[in-house]
Amino acid sequence: MRRESMSPCGFVKWFDPDRGTGLISQDGTGPDIQAEVRAIHDKGPHMRPGDRVLFDITHDSAGLRADNIRRPEGSRSHHGPGQDSDGQAP
Repeated sequence: MRRESMSPCGFVKWFDPDRGTGLISQDGTGPDIQAEVRAIHDKGPHMRPGDRVLFDITHDSAGLRADNIRRPEGSRSHHGPGQDSDGQAP
């Protein structure tokens, strides 16, 4: 296992709390990164689509994986463009 880079930023593309897996889209260019519930540093609510996150990238035999997933300081969870706190469009 090799740690590639420290603290890239991106957003949660999707996350399935029942399976404990999802994808994070990196800011800028780069492939989507696999995310697992065990790698979430913040023990608050589950990640939701549109949440901004910081993470470390690890490369292992399965490919790229996000580790140490956390929200940027002062950042609140948001639920995607044009949605309010219950995930519905205003």
